[in-house]
Amino acid sequence: MAQTDTDVTMNGANTTKDTTDLGLTPTGYEREKLNRLLKILDNGFGVDGEKRKVKFLDNKKNVPSPQRVKTFYVESWPEVKVKLGNTIRPMSGSRHLIGGTPITVETAVSLKHMIFGSWSSQVHFFSTEWRKSTIDFYDISGPFCYGLQTLRCGSRGLVLAIQAYLLKSLIFDRQFASLALIRSALQPNEFERKRALISALCQILWKVGDNRRCCVCLQQVDRCYPNDYRCRDDGITEKIVLFEFKNYKDLEMFMNRHWTEFQREGNNGCIMYLYSIILSRTTEKIYDDMQMEEDDRQRKLLTDNEECSMAFLNLLMTGTATPYLHNNNLIYSEDAKLLAKPRKGIQVRSTIGFLHYDKTEHQDNRTEVGSMLKTPKLPLWLTNTNGQIGLLFSNKIDLVSDWRVENRFSLHYYTGLATHRPCILDIETRHGRTVKGQTLLSRRKEDDKIPSLEHVIMSKWYGAAIRWQGCDPFF
Repeated sequence: MAQTDTDVTMNGANTTKDTTDLGLTPTGYEREKLNRLLKILDNGFGVDGEKRKVKFLDNKKNVPSPQRVKTFYVESWPEVKVKLGNTIRPMSGSRHLIGGTPITVETAVSLKHMIFGSWSSQVHFFSTEWRKSTIDFYDISGPFCYGLQTLRCGSRGLVLAIQAYLLKSLIFDRQFASLALIRSALQPNEFERKRALISALCQILWKVGDNRRCCVCLQQVDRCYPNDYRCRDDGITEKIVLFEFKNYKDLEMFMNRHWTEFQREGNNGCIMYLYSIILSRTTEKIYDDMQMEEDDRQRKLLTDNEECSMAFLNLLMTGTATPYLHNNNLIYSEDAKLLAKPRKGIQVRSTIGFLHYDKTEHQDNRTEVGSMLKTPKLPLWLTNTNGQIGLLFSNKIDLVSDWRVENRFSLHYYTGLATHRPCILDIETRHGRTVKGQTLLSRRKEDDKIPSLEHVIMSKWYGAAIRWQGCDPFF
């Protein structure tokens, strides 16, 4: 048999004639077809031919002979599922994290100081609601196929900020915009909403990192450092792996492969993204943005009730963690006294806006929001209504650039809660609402009957007449 193989390789012409007479395809012809096919694949997909050459040992001569084989490229690991009762769910934890930098004790301590404050970072942990919070969609067959799920906890502010950027990608970041596409933007398919979510996650991290760098945190199974008295274990922070990026395309490619890590139950998706935002901005820059003293107890991104602070919301909307809402820098106090340090507010017009109303505040001492946030670049507003975060948006981009469109328009209101119903508000500002009270006392009584959400809208469009569609007014 060995002698026959030698004859085939030495006498190529005779072998070709013999195999043709027997009705078989010549060996050299098949090899030539394979080489042509591999050249087409190499040229079409940009794969270097040298990478396809693998050496096999010849059993007869023990000499390595180069052979060309087809290479398969796997984008992600197969999803491992476990059966819990009657349901099958993805296994929590990123089992196959390749690369990255394990978190250190010093980084873990700085993260907890930034979130909970230096006074309570040793004893405070994330609540059960924060641990359950993920960045996941509602069912695509429901009324909110574009919406992300939220819980009644502080993570709702983070998720709704991501929702605002997601709507930005769905409605306003289309390559070819038309009236039909804009109207159908709120009924995306699986591919469109996945692409919009990946874009939203990347845009926030890249904006927070000054469009230069960012960091993505993912959770693995094993811990990264031994027990340390400076940072108590919480089952999350000690298992983080850090991935840093200095190129936006690399960030998009990475998120395209690992975006499901923020959706899986048990992976603490919102906490992982919160850590990613902090490390993308870095703790030093956040402390500088907050403009607070070193021993100030308010130097934290979450309040005592684990709600999102104003500094954290500004970090999500504008990329800087300033705790103030006014425009530019404030030099004088409310009493017309010169401040020791200027208070840095919102410096540029934000992409995502913000509106605020709290019925517990006195009418003469209400929170003022600057025009940089009241009139953003896009008709998207995060709202704080009596301490509850929501989202107002419109699909008409001219609403923030053409005053004539503001005469009559509609706004969608979204909270992300499971009990939320579709809510559309028709707003008319040309004639406004009718004021029946003649005295100051009667007008205040009428104001108390107005829903708080209408007060939020009137903080930008004063005296607007509002009609509710799809749901009853809620206070």
